[in-house]
Amino acid sequence: MTQNNELELLLCSLDLAVTESGIMEMIDENRWDEAERLIEEKMKTDPFEIASLVSLGFINEKKLRIQEACEWYDDAALFMDKVQKEKLFREKIGLFRSVESLRPKIVFFVKPGLDTFIHPVAKHLPKSYRTLKLIITDLRQIDNGMKWADICWFEWCDNLTIYGSKLPLAHEKTLICRLHSYEAFTSYPYQVRWDVIDQVIFDGKHMEEYIVKQVKSLDKTKTVTIPNGVDLERYTYREREKGFHIAYVGFINYKKGPMLLLHAFKAIHDKDPRYKLFIAGRYQDIRYQLYFQQMIEEFGLTDSIQIDGWQSDINQYLEDKHYLISTSLLESQQMSVMEAMAKGLKPLVHNFYGAKTIYDESYVWNTIDELVEMVTEDDYSSNQYRAFIEEHYSLEKQMKTIDETVSRFAKPAKTKTRTAFLNPPKITVGIVNYNYARFLEQCLQSVLNQTHPNIEIIIADDCSTDDSLDIINAYQDKYPHIKAICHRENSGMADTAFAEIFEEASGEYVMPISADDYLAHEEVLADFITYFLEQEDLDYVYGDFLLVDKNGNRIGSWIYQPYTDDETVRKTFERSGSGVYPMVGLYKLSFYRKHHYSWVVDPKNPYAGDALNSIVNIKRGWKRRYVHKPAYCYRRHQDNFTYNVAKRIPSIIYVIEYIINHFSEEIYLPNIKWNELEPRERAALKYYTLGKVYADTAIDYQSNSFTQHLDQEERKKCVKPLIEKMEHYFDLSLSSGGETYKQNIDDIKMNIKHLLTI
Repeated sequence: MTQNNELELLLCSLDLAVTESGIMEMIDENRWDEAERLIEEKMKTDPFEIASLVSLGFINEKKLRIQEACEWYDDAALFMDKVQKEKLFREKIGLFRSVESLRPKIVFFVKPGLDTFIHPVAKHLPKSYRTLKLIITDLRQIDNGMKWADICWFEWCDNLTIYGSKLPLAHEKTLICRLHSYEAFTSYPYQVRWDVIDQVIFDGKHMEEYIVKQVKSLDKTKTVTIPNGVDLERYTYREREKGFHIAYVGFINYKKGPMLLLHAFKAIHDKDPRYKLFIAGRYQDIRYQLYFQQMIEEFGLTDSIQIDGWQSDINQYLEDKHYLISTSLLESQQMSVMEAMAKGLKPLVHNFYGAKTIYDESYVWNTIDELVEMVTEDDYSSNQYRAFIEEHYSLEKQMKTIDETVSRFAKPAKTKTRTAFLNPPKITVGIVNYNYARFLEQCLQSVLNQTHPNIEIIIADDCSTDDSLDIINAYQDKYPHIKAICHRENSGMADTAFAEIFEEASGEYVMPISADDYLAHEEVLADFITYFLEQEDLDYVYGDFLLVDKNGNRIGSWIYQPYTDDETVRKTFERSGSGVYPMVGLYKLSFYRKHHYSWVVDPKNPYAGDALNSIVNIKRGWKRRYVHKPAYCYRRHQDNFTYNVAKRIPSIIYVIEYIINHFSEEIYLPNIKWNELEPRERAALKYYTLGKVYADTAIDYQSNSFTQHLDQEERKKCVKPLIEKMEHYFDLSLSSGGETYKQNIDDIKMNIKHLLTI
């Protein structure tokens, strides 16, 4: 079989159009490089055309560049339907098994003509990444670019960033935005969804401080300043003598201080008429051109100011110059000044906003008199100017910092995740049901519709009295992988059913869900299992919730986030025993069975099983992963267990007490300097603080959404267990020598008593 026919058969098997005949002829004649160049040229207009991607995979496979072949095939699979994707991976299974991982992919988004700063970044990133620059003329290009990439770099904080941050994919990908001074004074930064941006790179510290102060939704922990670097090899350096040629490089607009430029040079020329000003730039407003023409003539500087227009080779242009002047109002850095310094020219920088955070003060002037002195003084050291750039702003230094920043987010994709469907691990989905017949079928269908092919369903019914059993039996008859656990008596606890599901599951992974809820989309299990395959030591993966009403209409969302072990304990304590992880997620069953663990069930904790088991698992060394993507639809309706306050309060007390008994107060009360206290002082303060926590919780439950529908006597009855705990810890504080807190304790008790009698 010829190479041509082999590729043609592959494309046809995938229901793809055959690559154009000229390229196919080259492939048939083993002219791989020519064919590769033509396909890559074609892909400049459509970089994600599936047949082209498959063809590049085929060419690289024939050239024995197996890593690259797998990566091109993998790119193609991203844009295929499920059937095509499975066919491709089955065909190339041996190839993928010979490669351990695929390189992380970075896409750069930028508008036409604004990609100057992108070139050095893409060029200097190591070969351990794959990079793609997309010049965006249609916002919809961003959709496919984000689908392709692992890391999405938005070069300017503009409408491209706004659009990308609002796409659903923004929750799954790493997003980096580089914010320059231009965008800082537009409305763009206020329209970006900063919660999905993982890293914001500023090219000036002063701009970082300004934007963080102005844009309240931007988290300071996500920002970093990495200046643009000067490629020292591009700018020929030589020792210069003090001379009389002053250069200005840049546009002539209001931001660059054009009037100050003319008046400043007039002062220099008045001091010594041998000085000349050379302007390399263009007018951005006809008014400046008219003003310059008039004032140059009025000042008598026609022979001393030369306007040379825009220059394509600044290195050559500056060769016979001695100074470079800046009269700007504000700059991130002003690269023209730094490029001139790299050549050995003396900088003359007006004290624009932030200038002294960028340049040495000896290069900065405030008044025109200071400028004249800087120009005419004898102090001139080309070596010093070059050394300043080498030390602070060399391209090599800045690219190293960018690489370090990017590498924190870059993770190679393991190839075994691409072929997992050939031997997919079994997932047990456990559905907990009690009188949810009206919701049960939607829940079941959401599981049956999952694309993951190896699923077991266990329905744990807690002695329902509605039509639930009829529905369960009908589904069992139709689907052999569904089985049921039917209680003869109602346990009243979801945790009992959860524990049974964990015990009976035959899958490697378990996802427990409630029958009144349902999975958010058909890829939930496939998405979650991918993370387990990529990170083998994971024990649990969870995602976000969509909130729906009783009819399934969306009414909101719950967005979770990742926490460290100590943060989990502290947050749960601060939330009065309410957990920070959902009970619904994908659990690795071996975490439980290998260590003989079980799902913790206690009748004294009828409500907060998720919070308790999360905290217990933290003690067990639980490793978890958060997926910032909707995974579960949580239905709010009148029968929700969540709103049963009579069960809720004993449960939150149970969780709080578990934390108190199993973790150090340094973890759940971190703002107190415990190590500075004597043991007796420490105990007294600890118990007083715990009593106050219970008092605050009791006060909150007198008026929050859980009790607002109750009358005063019912509310009083509900918070009684909290008040008893408050009194218990206040007594412990006083018996531990906490007389210092007695007046505060009496005041708190009086306040509680007053609230209960209102």
